[in-house]
Amino acid sequence: MYRGFLRSMFVCSLLLGLACSLWAKPGREFYASDIRESMEKGDKLAILMVHFGSAYPEARTQVIDVMNKRVKEAFPDVEVRQAYSARSVVSRLRAQGVWVQLPADALVELRDQGFTHVIIQPTIIIEGVEMEAIRKEAEQRKGLFKDLRVGNPLLYDDTDYEAVMKAVSSPSGVTKNGAKLLVAHGTYHASNSAYAKLGYMFQTKGMKDYYTGTREGFPTIEDVGEQMRQAGHKRVQLIPFMFVLIRGTENTVTDFWQKGLRQQGFDVDIYLKPLGENPAIRSLFIDHIRFAMKYKRVTIFDRKKLYTH
Repeated sequence: MYRGFLRSMFVCSLLLGLACSLWAKPGREFYASDIRESMEKGDKLAILMVHFGSAYPEARTQVIDVMNKRVKEAFPDVEVRQAYSARSVVSRLRAQGVWVQLPADALVELRDQGFTHVIIQPTIIIEGVEMEAIRKEAEQRKGLFKDLRVGNPLLYDDTDYEAVMKAVSSPSGVTKNGAKLLVAHGTYHASNSAYAKLGYMFQTKGMKDYYTGTREGFPTIEDVGEQMRQAGHKRVQLIPFMFVLIRGTENTVTDFWQKGLRQQGFDVDIYLKPLGENPAIRSLFIDHIRFAMKYKRVTIFDRKKLYTH
């Protein structure tokens, strides 16, 4: 009976500690857990950068490779690897003789090479379908490591939105006059609301010339066209709101957005550089890695324990 009491006290203390550290972070979704402090002698830490990928050599050299290099510079004592999440891109590259791994293959290789602690950092924009797939992949393979964590997408909490707002307004090629429209792919996933939230924050934070639009979701080209028209804009600059330009992106921007807005009466020009070429955006992803090193995400099982004890 005494042992049972001690066991109960230990569980309660553990849960209380988790609750206190969890409550200390906004959103109550993470608790303090330094991945380095949990490592023992002989343990090895790696960062796995997961990109959607691109078959364009320029996109890889100007965006993806640069992102990986910046991560290596930020964490010189940590092994940095990469994987592409788009199977179609991986298949196309392998057919061309360019070897790129899928996340699952990269994780198995890291385990086989003795890595015990891994942080996966996707260069994904929102918490949508791609992030769900990456988190599921990590959940299925967490048993391969002592600690496997997934960093957040670019837009996760309000501080991310504010940082992105500042970042997209900084490049020299972005016009100072007229409307600036950030164009995204969009998704059927509920997370598509992130784009509308960003657009709303632009309007409420004093950046009223900035708008967001999606090809497959809300705000549509008609929605944002009406917004800009009501604000009195006649000129608009299109800015791709995606980490890297993939096959067909240029056509989507020029044929769909440019043509569509011209039909609505706007004078349109294009700033055809992806987010991945923006140094401030790269820094935000690196900040997400730092956060993942210090804080661990609370699972649904952790939440249930907190609420049932």
